Amino acid sequence: MLPEDESDVEWMRKHKIRAFRAVTAAPSLRTGVQSMIHLTGLGKMRPNTVVMGYKNNWTDKRYSSEVVDYLGVINDVFELSYGLVIFRMNEEQNKNFIVEKVDESSSSDSDSIMEGDEYPKPKRSSTGKKLANEERESLTSPEKASEPTSESSPTPEVKIALKEKQTGTIDVWWLYDDGGLTVLLPYLLTLHGAWKKCKLRFFSANFRSKHEVNPQGLRMANLLKKFRFDASCVEQVEIGNKPPSQESLDAFRRLPVKEELGEEPIKDPKVLRTIRIGELVRQHCSEETRLVVISIPVPVTDVTTPLMYMSWLEVMSADLPPVLLVRGNQTNVLTFYS
Repeated sequence: MLPEDESDVEWMRKHKIRAFRAVTAAPSLRTGVQSMIHLTGLGKMRPNTVVMGYKNNWTDKRYSSEVVDYLGVINDVFELSYGLVIFRMNEEQNKNFIVEKVDESSSSDSDSIMEGDEYPKPKRSSTGKKLANEERESLTSPEKASEPTSESSPTPEVKIALKEKQTGTIDVWWLYDDGGLTVLLPYLLTLHGAWKKCKLRFFSANFRSKHEVNPQGLRMANLLKKFRFDASCVEQVEIGNKPPSQESLDAFRRLPVKEELGEEPIKDPKVLRTIRIGELVRQHCSEETRLVVISIPVPVTDVTTPLMYMSWLEVMSADLPPVLLVRGNQTNVLTFYS
């Protein structure tokens, strides 16, 4: 898309997205993301998190070069000290979960994903709203500024919306101390009108390493209380040295990473632990779970292969409701840390 193309501005206007817009052209996804990371933002208003979709076709050998680029993007995000959010949702969930609807009214009771947080916005008169829209159009499309406005009925606006307001739970698996982004995101979601009826359930795994949370030492329930998070459940899941089931190991070996594993039994503790975490997430997922948020490991540049890392993400997030795979940039985002 060229910088002078106004179709993206029109799309943002229709979906009521208020954001700074930056356009770049690049020969590959990785190069484009690198450019966007450096381009986006204005002064101090620079983002600190990259949000991307899950690469569902990573198991297809035809897209192996794209998988290499995909992991390259993830490595770049962490090396540039950005947080990362990967959203996974399959086609069936997308049909049952989200709908694009045409709304000709300006009702404030919208379930739009882009609107509806718990803080009411001041109402503007129809005249003021019309003038504001005209002013915005004149700024984005100067050539249209002098054209007379018609008094015809307003153009219907397309909104991305949830089919219904969510009720149930948001399961949060806080496995790594990433500065608190894994905890903050689901909390912010519950401030939105579409998610405010969902309860937060926090889970932590009882294992320790350089960057991992020690639940017993932190006394997680008290910690969340200090953050003023209203959690319906706080549970510590024991992992210890218990290996994953043979069924899970066989499923892991059926992934494309089998070419790197060979015929020997899997002995890498990080791989075994990741498979085991995926098991536990699925075991604790209930019919009431509407969203799962999981903190993910950081790949080691030039050591963790694309197929291995995608296999980790696969076993952690497969066969679940919509999933947010999250890792902060180690910068504290919670008030208690400050």
